[in-house]
Amino acid sequence: MSTDEVDMLKWPEPLPSSWQCVRTDAPEGRESTYQVTKYNKLAGEVRVVFTVAHPIGAAYPAGARDRLLIPDAETSAAALQLVSEQVMASDPACRRLVLAVRAGDVPGIARGERAGFRYVLDVDLPDGSVSLLAAEPDAVLESSRHLDDIPTS
Repeated sequence: MSTDEVDMLKWPEPLPSSWQCVRTDAPEGRESTYQVTKYNKLAGEVRVVFTVAHPIGAAYPAGARDRLLIPDAETSAAALQLVSEQVMASDPACRRLVLAVRAGDVPGIARGERAGFRYVLDVDLPDGSVSLLAAEPDAVLESSRHLDDIPTS
């Protein structure tokens, strides 16, 4: 695999301690902002909202604890990865993180993939089309997708 390729079945390697992430919550508690630094220099800022409270929540079968990550333009894949890890660690009931990029934004999709997200599908929203990428905890990825395996008793 070349250095440009991403192993979609494996989460990226942990970041060194030079990367730090600080969370601040909005007063109403429905939104958080994470500021990421590398060697104490800002490496990006990511807003995190419950997906069901955003128009994207109506575009796919969103879970109640799913989160939508909204990075600023300067946020690197590594910073997005760190925020994703912190969000998943802070809420074990969260089964999916979602990243939405403008449909056809190949660099945006690549950034998400390097951060551990997988491209899922394109959806139409009232203000345009977006490509959705998802990151899920290992327990969700390893669970069976076969309806015949679901216990009925």
